Amino acid sequence: MPTLFVGISELVQPHADEGNSKEPIDVITDAALLVDGGTVLAAGERVAVEKNPRAVHASVIDFDGRAVVPGLVDSHTHVVFAGERIDEFSRRARGETYEEIARAGGGILRSIEPLRVASVDDLVLQSLPRLKKMLAHGTTTVEVKSGYGMAPELELKQLRAAKALAAMTPASIFGTALAHVVPPGCTNRRQYINEFCHQVIAQAARQKLASYCDVFVEDIAFSLAETRIFANAAREHGLGLKLHVDQLTDHGGAALAAELGALSADHLEMTREPGRMLLAKAHVVATILPGCALFLGKDPWPNGRALRDSGCEVAVATDCNPGSSMLVDLCSCAAMAATRCGLSLEEALWATTRGGAKALGLNDRGRLVQGERADFVVVDHHDWRALFYNLGDGPVHGTYIAGTASSLKSPSTCP
Repeated sequence: MPTLFVGISELVQPHADEGNSKEPIDVITDAALLVDGGTVLAAGERVAVEKNPRAVHASVIDFDGRAVVPGLVDSHTHVVFAGERIDEFSRRARGETYEEIARAGGGILRSIEPLRVASVDDLVLQSLPRLKKMLAHGTTTVEVKSGYGMAPELELKQLRAAKALAAMTPASIFGTALAHVVPPGCTNRRQYINEFCHQVIAQAARQKLASYCDVFVEDIAFSLAETRIFANAAREHGLGLKLHVDQLTDHGGAALAAELGALSADHLEMTREPGRMLLAKAHVVATILPGCALFLGKDPWPNGRALRDSGCEVAVATDCNPGSSMLVDLCSCAAMAATRCGLSLEEALWATTRGGAKALGLNDRGRLVQGERADFVVVDHHDWRALFYNLGDGPVHGTYIAGTASSLKSPSTCP
């Protein structure tokens, strides 16, 4: 039976493909939403929606003057990991840099051993609370990367844990095989790259553990030429391509993402105007991660304003990870995108809904229009902007996935 949601003070509709326009959303007042079978039948002004023939026999839920926005899409996370790196956070607060800590054996390398000793069930038990908090903050679709294993069996372990989590929640979880850095002690980079392509990318695709491949493109990680090898393997095995670029330096990462036709180029803290223009021309979504600058306590913040002014469609994601962005609240990241990265609140809302969906190549979510998934957030306020205004405590009344209030199964049901 269809469900008619009424009493909606404001219904926010992101534009489909106008993320670089000055007005990327429409706000419909006194609205209603008609849902059946997990998809939207009609959305808009209440008077018009109630005239839909399917609304006559629908069950009715009244949101009592609350605002509704599409479900948030977090298109860049490392939310599945083992252990913590609290001591590194403390060391940075005393003045050590991320790079200094990494050279002393910290950073990404610190996450390898906890992952190695953890079982898939252990990973699920540690990661589930983070995912639960994401849902509570309105996130309905989550991308989850590997990248902390640096050995094929450990990379696949992360992705299996992500798949297990997907069976425990109504949220959509999409895995990404991430080539992060070359493991310590590696003396043959090309051999490692080949192993990653054949044993991680190929296996993850074959076992349906991943939908995407990602590569960290930096002097301390992988070169432009090496990234092309990963990209070719991803294309061969039917995985979408996403790239970490220009986080520390601008040495052509954005241009490479444009050349390779990546779905998104992520980080972009150091991207200059030529790279921004190439991303826009190639229709590569520019994903900014403001949580990194906050958590690391360092400039520059990603320049979302410059990216949009260059014609890019901009997404915002949490980059949730134990070392450089221990954040699960995408609403707070959207607020930072507005206060520190140059976006308006309307642009930040587009960036965390339709923008996040486009960064994952998903055309069935990020809006509330006929035929798309009925993923939405009910804001405990008559004004949708309260979701970002109340920094760190966004007033989420409910998170709905496929038209149903979200819930998580018990960890004991983990396959």
